[in-house]
Amino acid sequence: MDIVRVEVFLDEASEPLAVVTEPPFRVRLDPAELGEGVHALTVVTYYKDGSSDHHNYVFDVTRKDSVFAGHISQAPLRSPVEVDLVEAVEIEDPKPPNATIYALLPLVLFLGIALVAWWIAVRAESAVTDQPEVQTIARSVAKVAPTAAAPAGGADGATIYASNCASCHGANGEGMGQVFPALAGNDKLADANFVIDVVLNGQPGTSMPAFGGQLSDEEVAAVVSYIRTSWGNAYGPVTAAEVAAQR
Repeated sequence: MDIVRVEVFLDEASEPLAVVTEPPFRVRLDPAELGEGVHALTVVTYYKDGSSDHHNYVFDVTRKDSVFAGHISQAPLRSPVEVDLVEAVEIEDPKPPNATIYALLPLVLFLGIALVAWWIAVRAESAVTDQPEVQTIARSVAKVAPTAAAPAGGADGATIYASNCASCHGANGEGMGQVFPALAGNDKLADANFVIDVVLNGQPGTSMPAFGGQLSDEEVAAVVSYIRTSWGNAYGPVTAAEVAAQR
């Protein structure tokens, strides 16, 4: 296990709610100590090699017996709970490989290759008759496919957004209350320099982390362009040179 410590921040607090330095990496949440409404839990894990990663979680607190924490172990917050901050696989020592399973792997691999070869042969026989149907499907997909900004420098802004941003800001930029603002129809996106700066450096005092150390200039340009040209936004793409100028 290479974890040095885990810091936990609640909502927009600048000081951590807890700092955990040894297993089990857990924090206690008590709904009686929290106000009603949407809350954000930011978990920052630091590793021995100097790297770190951020995870943001959102949960609701109410007083009408319908309290839940949708992203925190799917556990209701009707009473104090212990929340696991680190995946168990990062804590537990790996188990020795099963010798029987490894002995059967070559046979399973051979059968899998034979099955794939048979399927390809069957599909090849029907390729001619299937072609018109495939073309019809392709035309249908082209009609409904959403438009998005062209990748900057080969980076795919949609993929980068899905991996780093969608869990907080929503798959369609709809956001999650005031903690994670909506990006769809957001007037602040008109200022390209502002958006680039937020992605590079984060926003102190909020749950928005900095991605400048994780993403290249091309990747930052791609995801900013995707956000500024998706979900009805029409603010135009940005270039990797513009990102480099703000680092």
